Amino acid sequence: MNNIQGQMKELFGNSCLAYCYAYLFLRTDEVKKLTKAVLYGWYNGYIDDDGFVSKPLEYIKLTSGKDIKDIEKVYINDLSELPEGKMIVVEYKKKPTDKASHFVVACDDVIEFDPSGDSQTVKVGKPFSYRKFIY
Repeated sequence: MNNIQGQMKELFGNSCLAYCYAYLFLRTDEVKKLTKAVLYGWYNGYIDDDGFVSKPLEYIKLTSGKDIKDIEKVYINDLSELPEGKMIVVEYKKKPTDKASHFVVACDDVIEFDPSGDSQTVKVGKPFSYRKFIY
């Protein structure tokens, strides 16, 4: 028998990056709109069953209509290293060597959006990287 609730727990429990992209490009924190974007990305094959955004360029175009050429992962140690005055998707890790990470949207030194509300990874961890969009 298919465990739909388990599948959805896996999808949504690991979809922080998908939610951050949706928040950044839709400019809303309305849960239904953000979740619709995540589900639409999953339905179209841009987000894997485990919540991983496997086709970020396609997902962003689907969500926003923006045609981004590439996404660069820029390593940082502190939010003060972010480009000034821009909303940016930031990856946090509890320890730099950890495989697990959590994504938020920040502007300057302030976290604007955390899909977990108040993530433990953000509380005890540090910024690890941010996503730079190449147009």
